[in-house]
Formats: sequence, structure tokens, C-alpha cells
Amino acid sequence: MAASTKLLFGVHHLILGAKSSLSLNARPTAPLLQFSRWFVQSSGKFPSPPKKPGNAYIRYVTQKRSSVKLQNPGADARQIVRICASMWKQLSDTERQPYFKDAAVEREKYKSEFEDFKSDFTIEEWQEYQDSIRLRKLKLKRRRKRGELHQLGKPKLPANAYSLFVKDMLSGATGNMQEHFRDMTGQWASLPEAERQRYMSEASRGKEKYEKQMQAWEKRMMELGRPELVRGYKAKKTTTKKKKPKRKVAATKATKKAAKVTRGKIAATKATKKAAKVTRGKIAA
Repeated sequence: MAASTKLLFGVHHLILGAKSSLSLNARPTAPLLQFSRWFVQSSGKFPSPPKKPGNAYIRYVTQKRSSVKLQNPGADARQIVRICASMWKQLSDTERQPYFKDAAVEREKYKSEFEDFKSDFTIEEWQEYQDSIRLRKLKLKRRRKRGELHQLGKPKLPANAYSLFVKDMLSGATGNMQEHFRDMTGQWASLPEAERQRYMSEASRGKEKYEKQMQAWEKRMMELGRPELVRGYKAKKTTTKKKKPKRKVAATKATKKAAKVTRGKIAATKATKKAAKVTRGKIAA
């Protein structure tokens, strides 16, 4: 029996017991995705997707990097890329065309391979795969953020009273560490008040020291132009003024002209009535 089949039997035994009747060829449902074929084949990791091909510029740099490195032995990787970029800019459209053509061919090949890769998943598996990609990107982003803060010298958070107690208890401890950790909560709860107060005082001093260090660090970050790293920072909202709707000039002019004509007609009518009244007065006289 193949090793993967034996492992699969073991997984089924753990999940459903020795009398499991689950078919070996059946696809796992959503609750069992962590024990799916991906878990068996690659220790909990999904299969690697097809690698995205580089564009025309990347293909050119990859092709020329070795020769440029030989011609410039003292140049580092960044300088070599800059030299290649300068060479790329000097190429004519005709000289660039083969690289664009090869990149287009590789892109179509990648699309086909990716569709084949995606078709091997169920809907639930594909969703889990997408979630794993997002989680991996988030972890990478956080790791880079921690690395940046470490390089900038951000002070570390101080330990609380319980953490200081655990550190003291585990110093020089041997044997099963998990058993030691299980006993810590009970030992902390039954610790005399005087001993607990000692740890709390030490934690308070550490917090005060941390606050002073943070204030100095945040001041330096403001001087470096990194206010987003300061606690309580809020980015200024950019308010865009709403544009007033354009008035219909032509319609407004026509309306004014019509109103003017109307007023003229009204004035003419009043003058006519007044003249008629005067005429009737003369006739009566």
C-alpha cells in the first residue's frame, strides 16, 4: 500500500473511528477540508499554483542580467537592474517586439494552466484556498511591519504582573513545560497578596519606563515625517467641495427677456386704459 494511502487511512481513523465507511475516492466536504487530499499530499498546504510569467521588460532584464554582471563586476543587484533599465529604454519598438511577443505567449499559457489548476478544486476548497492566500498576505504584511518598527527602534511592550510571575517560575524549570504552564494559573491565584503586589509594582515601573521611551520615540517619528506611527494618529480627511450645478444660461436669458416683454405689455395696457379714461372725461365735459 502506498504511503499516502496509509496516511489517508490514519486520518480517517482519527476522524471517524476504525469502522469508517468513508470512500477513499470521495471528495471531502467543507467540515473536513483540513483533512483533504491537500493535507495528505503536502502536510496541510495547498498545491502551488502556476507561476505568473514576467512582462516584456522583466524578460529582457532576466536575459541580460548575467552579461551585464560580467561587464560590471563591482555592481550590486540594484545597480545591475538600473543598467538593464537604461538599456531597455534605448531599444527601439522593433527591438522590443520579440520580448512583447514572447510575453504574450507565456501569458496565454499561464491562463490555460491556471484554469486547469482551478478546475481541480471544489467550491469549498477554492474558497479555503483563497482564504489561505489572504491570510498569508496579511501575515507577510504584519511581519514586514514588525521588521520596520524594529529597525526604527520602537520600544517593546512591558510585561504585565502575571507574565513576570511566569518568567520567575519557569526560570531553571525542567521537564514537561506544558504541565508547568497548567499549574501557573492556580499558583498565581493562590499567591499571597504581598508577593502579588511585588510583581504588580514591578510591572507598573516597567509601564512607566515604556511610556517615557514611547514619548521620545514618537517625537522622533514626528521629526522623521512618520506621524502615522504615533499612537492616536488620525489621517486628515480630504474634503472635496461639491460643484454647484451649472445654471442654464440660455434658458435664464430667455426667461428674463420674456419677463421684460410681459412687463412692457402690462405698462402699455395701463397707459391705454389711462388715455381712454381721460378721453371719456373730455367727452363728458
